[in-house]
Amino acid sequence: MHLIAPEVGMMGAAPIVAGTISLALGAALASTIRKDGRVAVSFFGDGATGEGVLYECMNFAALKKLPIIFVCENNYYATHMPVRECRVGREIHEIARPFGIESRQTDGNDVLAVYDAGLQAVKKCRSGNGPFFLECLTYRYRGHVGPDDNVQGSHTDIRPREEINIWREKDPIKRFEDYLTDQRIMTQEELKMAREEVTREVADAHDFARQSPLPRAEELERYVFA
Repeated sequence: MHLIAPEVGMMGAAPIVAGTISLALGAALASTIRKDGRVAVSFFGDGATGEGVLYECMNFAALKKLPIIFVCENNYYATHMPVRECRVGREIHEIARPFGIESRQTDGNDVLAVYDAGLQAVKKCRSGNGPFFLECLTYRYRGHVGPDDNVQGSHTDIRPREEINIWREKDPIKRFEDYLTDQRIMTQEELKMAREEVTREVADAHDFARQSPLPRAEELERYVFA
């Protein structure tokens, strides 16, 4: 989970809940100082809305009118707890409004709806009108912490089977595939080729990771600052 690739704009990921929101805030501030027209985007789950750093960052972003988009992927469960058991207000995107931040809720399982919402958010940020908060409603099919957890493992799932089945029918990949074929943008054969290409790419990346040498002991303190 500790990943960083600044050469493509990925400034860092970490397993700390809400831990990367402040990183995106810093990137947005840097963009404003440099006047380079870039927009920072922070992705986090519904569980992060219980952390103070989110509200501190929203306040600072609104105060300085920073070009940052706060994207909450609301999958209705923080690890194993239903969001209804840990929040009074169910409409998460409304938490941004007291800070004067424009917010919107969208269907996170609709590729085109998310794309449209993202375009509007980027346009607002680049116009100098400050941050944007986007709540994407989605769902987690798999377990939270491993192959033996929740849905596909041996542990009993806390989520109703009916609920899971309803959301499986809303699978964003299947819905987008149906759109592409219905609009005659792609054929079934082209979709099959795309799936096979992605499968090969993932397999190659997995093989590369497995075959790569382990870090050397003398590199233990590399990138560690005293």
